[in-house]
Amino acid sequence: MQRLVCLLIFLSALPDAMVVPVLKDLCVDRYGVSRTEAQAFLLVNLLGAAVAIGVVARLQRSVEPVRLLMAASVLDALLIACLWLPLGWPGTMAVRALEGVPDAITFGVLMQLLGRSVWGSVAGRLGLGSMVLLGGVGCGMAIGGLAAKLMGPGAERVVFVLGAGSSALVAVLAAISRGGLVGRVDATPLPMAKDRDGTAASDRVRTVPAWVVLAMAFVDRATGGVLTGTLSLFLAGFFAYDTSERGWMVGLPLLAMAVGAWPAGLVAQRVGTLRLRQWAGGIYAMALAAVPFVGDAQPVLVSVLAVLGLAGAALLPTSLTLEHAVNRGAVGFTAFATSGGVGYASGAVIPVMVLGVAGDEASSYQGIIVGFALLHAAVTCAAVATARWQE
Repeated sequence: MQRLVCLLIFLSALPDAMVVPVLKDLCVDRYGVSRTEAQAFLLVNLLGAAVAIGVVARLQRSVEPVRLLMAASVLDALLIACLWLPLGWPGTMAVRALEGVPDAITFGVLMQLLGRSVWGSVAGRLGLGSMVLLGGVGCGMAIGGLAAKLMGPGAERVVFVLGAGSSALVAVLAAISRGGLVGRVDATPLPMAKDRDGTAASDRVRTVPAWVVLAMAFVDRATGGVLTGTLSLFLAGFFAYDTSERGWMVGLPLLAMAVGAWPAGLVAQRVGTLRLRQWAGGIYAMALAAVPFVGDAQPVLVSVLAVLGLAGAALLPTSLTLEHAVNRGAVGFTAFATSGGVGYASGAVIPVMVLGVAGDEASSYQGIIVGFALLHAAVTCAAVATARWQE
């Protein structure tokens, strides 16, 4: 059953990621909108994600989590399929916003299922889930680009068909295995201090307030947006790196984060989730701040990016584990996903706004990256200052 939940997480990560490589074709070429409006297509589902928090809060005590997962996945599949139709730009954006509701609910319930599983430790399980989730995002991007290429020009909408199929498969597999999944989660959250098998590493768990965990989700995704957007533009505009070099250098920390997430969860089990988060967050912030100042020395830049990725591998599994400790079930994980989405949007939009005011200068890029690094460090400090012991 553990493998099934991980498979469902992987499948649920594919649809949104498949759209990214063909965003220009789907929005700019299809509807004649600007590139900025095309980027808004990726972000508008955050409106739905925010609504999803209230929906889950209302339904979680009256609707079994697995049934909620099935319903959300079916609705997600239908809305993604609708995007294939010629709805016009306003209609497309409206459907995309609505799609954010079942998308966030699916994430919340799946993480709840994984966090309440009987296998291993909470940190280890959520570390594995983090690795699968990040792997699904990477595979989704590759599948979207490959599918569009194989189908030929004008057939980019195939990613909506594939995405709908992936979401529908989540619902089918959940329905088939419902009996096994129901035994893995309760409507009322269990204390993090004890796993379902009754074992516990300690009777007291060190954690932080809910708002700090949401802040972690925000800054982690925000710096991720800066890495994939601002850093790529910075390397392209001021250094003699070709497209392939920029691609693998920007991808290096992201790959390290995906591969290292599960091991990081296992380490957190031994040294303490919050302790690992504090050390990893500090190293991550320092490495991120150093990146824009070593761009002209490729070996040094690659080394710093590798350190960045290794430290970043611990961020998602530890923040998910701390979210689990807050004991808010699917509502908490849905809020976690929404906060992360807002963070990613901020990491994509704020640099563009700053560059528009400060100018396209190297110092502007350096200031942006350092600013987000300082924000990340501030959240780590807040975690240290608000840490508490929970029975």
